[in-house]
Amino acid sequence: MASLLLVLLLLLVHRAAAADERQLLIQIKRAWGDPSVLAAWSTSGSGDHCAWPYVTCDTSSGRVTSLSLANINITGPFPDAIGGLSGLTSLNLSYTNITGAFPTSVYRCASLRHLDLSLTYLGGELPVGIGHALGENLTSLMLNGDYFTGTIPTSLSQLRNLQSLVLDGNFFTGTIPAELGDLTSLQTLTLANTMFSAGELPASFKSLTKLKLFWAANCSLTGDFPGYVTEMPELEVLDLSVNYLTGSIPPGIWNLTKLRNLAIYANNLTGDVVVDGPFGAVNLVMIDLSSNHRLSGPIPEAFGHLPKLETLSLFFNNFSGEIPASIGQLPSLVTLGLFVNRLNGTLPRDLGKKSPQLVHVEVDDNEITGTIPEGLCANGMFESLTARNNRLNGSIPASLAGCATLNNLMLDDNQLSGQIPEGLCNNGKLEYLTAGQNRLNGSIPASLAGCATLSHLKLDNNQLSGEIPDGLCDNGVLEVLDVGQNLLNGSIPAKLAGCATLKKLILRDNKLSGKVPFFF
Repeated sequence: MASLLLVLLLLLVHRAAAADERQLLIQIKRAWGDPSVLAAWSTSGSGDHCAWPYVTCDTSSGRVTSLSLANINITGPFPDAIGGLSGLTSLNLSYTNITGAFPTSVYRCASLRHLDLSLTYLGGELPVGIGHALGENLTSLMLNGDYFTGTIPTSLSQLRNLQSLVLDGNFFTGTIPAELGDLTSLQTLTLANTMFSAGELPASFKSLTKLKLFWAANCSLTGDFPGYVTEMPELEVLDLSVNYLTGSIPPGIWNLTKLRNLAIYANNLTGDVVVDGPFGAVNLVMIDLSSNHRLSGPIPEAFGHLPKLETLSLFFNNFSGEIPASIGQLPSLVTLGLFVNRLNGTLPRDLGKKSPQLVHVEVDDNEITGTIPEGLCANGMFESLTARNNRLNGSIPASLAGCATLNNLMLDDNQLSGQIPEGLCNNGKLEYLTAGQNRLNGSIPASLAGCATLSHLKLDNNQLSGEIPDGLCDNGVLEVLDVGQNLLNGSIPAKLAGCATLKKLILRDNKLSGKVPFFF
């Protein structure tokens, strides 16, 4: 009999709690003006609130454990009623239009483990005691892309079980609190795109040895590159780009065996890129050291032996020597950016042949000699070669004429000779063809007149002869036509007079006859 009474009592408590939570959800809906997206949250009928969309409950107690309302059309203040959901462990309101200050009503959700208020219209200063009040169970705090101001509260360091702290893209001021180094369970830390006062990364961050993702780009960081990151063995993504970091890249960074993405571009790093001993970072997918301006020495040969490498960006530096031939055999390479350095020698002979996903090769403003590799478009996906201001010779490969995806071919200021291949735009995707200041001869391919996408045609200062193809501007997108300083003859196409999109027309120093169209 006593057991039966206990069961009945528990059943009554369960029903009462369920009714209370159902009512709280209705209050939440009303606080947002009864949005249509929550139409199913209704007191009519006998439906279980645990079956409502965006709601998850504990099956035994019927208490709401999760509200996942990300990226739905809700607008208005954060409802205080959410704080009444005592069993809530996960709350996600990201990508919504909620407004107001940080909602202290969530402090009442003592079981909360995951709180995602990112990309909303919440703003103002975070409460000073936020780290004391949120509770020891919290493992994930996502506040990125909001409008929070003031300094980052040092009390966040009390959230000792926190694994993800995501604060990037706010309007915080001051410097990065050293106390965050106490969060030794952190696996994700993002502070990027925040205009902190100039300062160094805290030395205390050396204790964050469990970090997998560390993103502190565009944070006004100064001082030497933090060598302690080489002692973070779990690191997969490191992005300290667009700062004022100085010194050299510590060789130990190439021993991080789990590192996939390394972005330290747009700093003031100097010196050679040194690989000391075996190269352990074989899982690298992206290396971006660009725009440091004073990184020097040769490109490490080891970069050409990374089977997963998709992006290698070393542009705007002072690298010298030859491009390692092994770069041309990278099986996953998509983008190779080496422009504005002091590289010499030839382009890797196999470039494109062993890289089935190759799309972009950018090597402008170097001292590269030799011919353009024949196999750039062997994969059928290649889109862009920019190699201006080098010493390339030989002809433009005929294989590029069969490249259906070719969008951009910029070869100005080289020593190229021979004819421009017919069919460079057979598939109508070519937008830029610029090969001025070379030694090209023959005629301008007539097929270019049928190129529906061609916006820039720059072939000045060559030895081209014959007539200017009629109809170059029929596509309605041509903006630049520069064929000056050649051996062209015949009459100037009359159709150019009706070329409304043309912004620049240069025909000087040829053997053309007739009048320049009145339009110009």
